[in-house]
Amino acid sequence: MKKLLKFLQLDTYFILFIFLVSYVIVVKNRISVGQKFDVVFLPDGPIAQFLEAFIIFIFIKIIISYMRKKNVQKVFSLKGYLKYFGIAFIVYICASNIQGIIIATIFDTVSKNFNHQTLMIDNIGKIVEFILFGSLYLAHLYSKENNTYRLEMNAYDKALASSKIQQLKAQLNPHFLFNNLNTLDQLIEEDKDKASNFLHHFSELYRYSLITSEKKLVSLKEEIQFTKSYFKLMEEKYLGCYSFEINQNNKTPEIRVPPFCLQVLIENAIEHNLGVIKNPVHITISINENIQVTNNKIKKQHIKKTSGRALKNLSTQFTLLGSTDIKIEENDMQFKVILPFINKHTDV
Repeated sequence: MKKLLKFLQLDTYFILFIFLVSYVIVVKNRISVGQKFDVVFLPDGPIAQFLEAFIIFIFIKIIISYMRKKNVQKVFSLKGYLKYFGIAFIVYICASNIQGIIIATIFDTVSKNFNHQTLMIDNIGKIVEFILFGSLYLAHLYSKENNTYRLEMNAYDKALASSKIQQLKAQLNPHFLFNNLNTLDQLIEEDKDKASNFLHHFSELYRYSLITSEKKLVSLKEEIQFTKSYFKLMEEKYLGCYSFEINQNNKTPEIRVPPFCLQVLIENAIEHNLGVIKNPVHITISINENIQVTNNKIKKQHIKKTSGRALKNLSTQFTLLGSTDIKIEENDMQFKVILPFINKHTDV
């Protein structure tokens, strides 16, 4: 019995519902023909009706299972389910009549049970039963199978998103490493003491970045601290050419962000703008209803063509983590990136 219920994909609540429907139908029919009150609620009729409903379920499920073997599509459309419902209906009516003929032949009652009037009444009853119980079962099956499919797809999407995030981090970390090694190489030629100090800060930062890269999200507090330390490295090379400040509401709740999201924007501002002591590039992080990273624009004379990979990666991360996309606002004087807050229910 358990195997049959598993095959039909029936649960306890649906079975109880079908039995209740069967009971109501039988009671209604008995009352309409004027049967005595003590006979109306006897369970024999509802049980027979309930078993008939199960036979209808078996017909529909067998047809769907058979047709599914010929179709690689995992979940049918509603149109497909209705098609197989129609096939099962025809098979059920034919099988019921063939069975009736065989039984009538055995008991020599063909002329009595299969005259025009009896045959029409009997088939109308079968058609009504099949449409009623078959429709209920089809709706149950369609809902259950598509819900299972959605859960499987959600699990797949989460796994895919996690994989993509790890790929993006794998792109970001080497980018962070090689850029700073180039800076260190330049400092070694200019000032060995500065180079030594830079290397000390850099090793601490990179150790932290390796640990953090295993996470999808970190606290905003951690990311700000990391970004401050990163900017100190940049000051070793660009002393006085770039400034950095953070405007944060003390009442801002605990916020989580993708690792390196602020550091990447600071790096982007430094890379694309030429700050000098007399006219520095001011970088500001403002945290209120979202996170805004703003800098004034001082274009370099010789601009290197870039792919914009850093911002594309950042956009992809926020999207994959279930948030809205980042926004970029730019004019001749200012460049601003707006980062949305991540949904607090997102898993770390």
